[in-house]
Amino acid sequence: MQKTACECCGTCCRKGGPALHTEDRQLVEAGILKLGDLITIRHGEYILHPISDAPLPAKEELLKIQGKGGSWCCKFLDNDSLTCTIYNNRPLACRLLKCWDPDDVLKITGKELLNRFDLIPPSNPLFSLTKKHDSECPVPDITSLVDQLFDKKQREETLARMSGLANRDLQARLYAAQMYHLSLADELFYFGRPIFRILEQVGISAKESVEGLSLHYNCI
Repeated sequence: MQKTACECCGTCCRKGGPALHTEDRQLVEAGILKLGDLITIRHGEYILHPISDAPLPAKEELLKIQGKGGSWCCKFLDNDSLTCTIYNNRPLACRLLKCWDPDDVLKITGKELLNRFDLIPPSNPLFSLTKKHDSECPVPDITSLVDQLFDKKQREETLARMSGLANRDLQARLYAAQMYHLSLADELFYFGRPIFRILEQVGISAKESVEGLSLHYNCI
């Protein structure tokens, strides 16, 4: 029998919170969604496609609702009832999503996406700071990076370059956290996931020392 209605199984919500669209800005302005509820997915970062579940690089920056418990599970999913705690004010993608008929949500996928600079006033000193961070600590081209890691001749140089990038990224975060008293949740909105965390998906692990992070490749 073909499914025709939501069975409140929680599967969609466990796969991750939705990408926000310009229409969802009103939820932030109304205080229903706070900046600390959101995570920035930067251009080039690999994310799961909402229907195919295949990881693909983000073609542009977007915002998603943060996960919980170290997972991507939407933070607004009630674990006991498997219901949405902001159901009456849920984002556009959630309202359109039908797991048995993806057509409506596919129509908006990748279109009119909201990003952090839509929500940070230019007068906010964090606006220019995040712009600078985005320029100086970009998400690496993951596909090219994988090719370089497989080439033993390039691997050492690549890891050294990525170590430098990961440390610059952390230094910028530390400065912002100390200067503007950012919580970890707020940091994930303003700066997205740390570079060293993004690199874990291609088998790069980080070791910390007094000199900072050093990155190592574990063939996957």
